[in-house]
Amino acid sequence: MTHRKDGAFFMTASISQELRLFAEELQNSLSLSTLQQVAREVGFVQRESKYRAQDLAALCVWLSQSVAVSSPFPSHYTSTFKRIRILDSTAFQLPDAFSSVYPGTGGCSHTAGVKIQLEYDLLSGQFLHVHTGPGKQHDRTYGSLCVPTVEANDLCIRDLGYFHIKDLRHIQEKKAYYISRIKSNTRVYQKNPKPEYFRDGRIKKGSEYIQLDMERLMNALQPGQTYEITDAYIGMSEKLPTRVIIHRLTEEQQEKRLRDREVREKKKGMTYSPRSKRLSGMNVYTTNIPMNLVPMGHVHDLYSLRWQIEILFKT
Repeated sequence: MTHRKDGAFFMTASISQELRLFAEELQNSLSLSTLQQVAREVGFVQRESKYRAQDLAALCVWLSQSVAVSSPFPSHYTSTFKRIRILDSTAFQLPDAFSSVYPGTGGCSHTAGVKIQLEYDLLSGQFLHVHTGPGKQHDRTYGSLCVPTVEANDLCIRDLGYFHIKDLRHIQEKKAYYISRIKSNTRVYQKNPKPEYFRDGRIKKGSEYIQLDMERLMNALQPGQTYEITDAYIGMSEKLPTRVIIHRLTEEQQEKRLRDREVREKKKGMTYSPRSKRLSGMNVYTTNIPMNLVPMGHVHDLYSLRWQIEILFKT
């Protein structure tokens, strides 16, 4: 029997104990390789994904018992951040008859689809925003609608689809934090140590900042190496002061990304520029979290928490 308490369901001690023993027995009998093999045979797993067969088993079999509890966050994260806000979306197709109400993302006007926008707090598990709309809805538009609800000491983790420099500035003004990847066409600058001046002492606008060659910086790194650009600014007109971290992918990671892009090009009828494909060899992150709280090497790990929302979507 289950009992409800504070909006959640809890199991009686006897049932919980039985499930724990059952879960331990299954763990002893089913190895991860066996679970993956079964998942492929039944069609649950058809391609490589961050969401694996064992993740579904943890959700549906262990029923959130202790055998499936994630490792706790480092204490300095929970004491620094009031909430870790993860925003992402998922979409699915509908019969074409719904295209007038829920137009999809395909090139044809008669395609139909729904997009679910979800923002939740990873620390408390509470849903902050849930919205359903047409599949063609842009993530960036919805991301901007969520920004006014950001509070001091929140950490907002978002992917490229939501990247908008004005949103990042707004989060900064709220005394909150962000981690985001930046798009390959985003301009990154440093202040010019030797700018030019007019006779009246004013700095000549075109000489105040130096644009960095991101491709050159990437090529200077070894595969798997990480580098931080100090005193960075992003945006052609915004010039947002921020931390910029470059992580060069391994050859295997880059090859996989290029294969994924080829699939996306065929599916969506689009073409990535040659420069964009070259720059796909690195991840570029921007964050305003002070270095003493999150060192350069930990930014990628903290950003990777965003993938936990995929488990919610699969559920």
